[in-house]
Amino acid sequence: MDPQADSDEEFIVLSTSDYTESASYVLFVSAVVLSLNFMPLEISQRPGRRAQKQCQSLRQIDRTSAFLAGSEETMGRQIADHRSVTNYTYIINGGRGGSGGEGGDQGGYGGAGHGPTVNFSQPQAREELGFQTIRLEDINLMKTIRLDPHSDVVGCRSRGVGVRRIYHAEIRRNPGTVTVMMYQGEGAEEEWRHHVAKYESIRHPNIMQLYGLVSTKNLYAMVFHDELIPYRQFLDRFEHSPILTVYIAGYCLIGKNTEFKEATNYISGVFPKSSDSDNLSIWIRPSKGELCLDLVQGGAKPSSELPVLADPAADIVRLENMTLDAPDSEDILISSLSDDQYHELCSRYPVAWFQRFQVSAQHPVGPGIFRSDSHHGTCMRLTELPVLPTEFRRNWTQDEAGELLPNSWIRYDSRRIRTITLELRLSFGPYEAQKAWLAQANHIFAKLQEREHVENYVCICNVRFILQCVPIANKLDIDPQGYLFVCPPGDFRTDNKAHANLYQWPVCPAYWSLNLSGADHLSTEDARMLGFPAIHIETVVDGLSWHRSVYEGLRRFHEGKGFDPESREVARRLGYPLYEVLRDRVPFPAREVDPLWPYSCKQDDPALCRWLGHYL
Repeated sequence: MDPQADSDEEFIVLSTSDYTESASYVLFVSAVVLSLNFMPLEISQRPGRRAQKQCQSLRQIDRTSAFLAGSEETMGRQIADHRSVTNYTYIINGGRGGSGGEGGDQGGYGGAGHGPTVNFSQPQAREELGFQTIRLEDINLMKTIRLDPHSDVVGCRSRGVGVRRIYHAEIRRNPGTVTVMMYQGEGAEEEWRHHVAKYESIRHPNIMQLYGLVSTKNLYAMVFHDELIPYRQFLDRFEHSPILTVYIAGYCLIGKNTEFKEATNYISGVFPKSSDSDNLSIWIRPSKGELCLDLVQGGAKPSSELPVLADPAADIVRLENMTLDAPDSEDILISSLSDDQYHELCSRYPVAWFQRFQVSAQHPVGPGIFRSDSHHGTCMRLTELPVLPTEFRRNWTQDEAGELLPNSWIRYDSRRIRTITLELRLSFGPYEAQKAWLAQANHIFAKLQEREHVENYVCICNVRFILQCVPIANKLDIDPQGYLFVCPPGDFRTDNKAHANLYQWPVCPAYWSLNLSGADHLSTEDARMLGFPAIHIETVVDGLSWHRSVYEGLRRFHEGKGFDPESREVARRLGYPLYEVLRDRVPFPAREVDPLWPYSCKQDDPALCRWLGHYL
């Protein structure tokens, strides 16, 4: 007889005598029972050991099913005690079976067994999302990525404060460099889970792609594909070639078809109601020179802080089959880009730096170049563009409260207004002044014999003339009944024929009057004594400046095209207006302010207002 003929097939018999097992064990048993219900059983017609044990197994399953049906309430309590089944990993060690039943023709019941041991532990990774578990000991950290110290602070969503650090690393048995974002300290786990959630439903070649997760008792990490470098640090690799840095900025960030635009459009499609696309960090995949966005802060300057200077109509195409670190890459770019295209790239952020200044209200301003001196709090106008057309983009009207008079003055009734903030804006052509400057900047530097402070040269883009009347002591209404008269925009153009494009506050830009016709001008002192608010005026100038490396790139680009960079050949050939160096270069009071600073003065520093001539 075959000794294996009556041998038993292996069945898993799970004891339910121990009523203290966890809810996870109940779910595990349910899965076993479900699989057994669909398992074919062949019961012999003759009684024997095989049939007896099969019947014994079926009876055991019946008892298990009954236990499951009657333990719903217990299971619910146990799940609640352990948060959620999905938040933990359960390791179940099998129990020890009881003593066998009676033999003979009838199978007996098994003796009491010992229930399994259930161990609870936190998950190593969320594998159901496709993020693999990576053991900490398999990660070889190679280099720390230095960022703004403020970007290393995490735990902002909790009371604790932890630290997030970023490294380049290698993973054992996996070739290539990866980027590791590691969290440690109080509040780190919560922040790590919050950040992991951002990558669960998003995948794009220009967004950092998650490779795996690390979770230990005190340390958590996200591992990303590829070596990734913060944008600014990547540009530092090409300091030897300012032309390449301009080109990289162009295809990454400038224009309508950039990698940045494609990635942010994708994010907006996935999260249409989220503001995440306004809070992105910019990284580069150096192996291909491709842009990657980080969905959490840390890296280059967040996109929400970038000045909106890029022209949406610009289309900067990335050259095919061009290697950035090739010896002839700069020559390829010079031959592929026209002068105007290169000037346009240099005219936009992040190649150009946006700056804003409060300047003296008594000083004329217009299109041209001035040099700032932050140490002395002054600016000096150096050049002008005498033929550049200028137009006002805003008039004085405020919510249609003003009434235009036959003489072009505007009248405001104090009974209809509480506060007044009026603005005139001058714009000097879309990028025309900037491109003209870049084409002949090295010519102007040579003429002025200036090479040391080229980063302080500012090309004026816009000028704002702002008029405010705020009630005394912040009253909601102007008490006396009267009228404010404001001059027409044409009065701002100076009568200096030699400098036709200069603008300045007139001697009497506005005044208060008790008469509807405005025939009687109230003096500043009389208006104050009657309770009228002071008339506050200011001039704000917006401009662009460039790093000295950009000017060096322009020199090399023009030389590569066969022109003398210290001449006006390029400007004349492209039809740009020509800058003229001023003879009377006189410093005037000015203060640099943050580009995100509100347009109008807060009037909280009387000494500053007097210095800049803000009160009539």
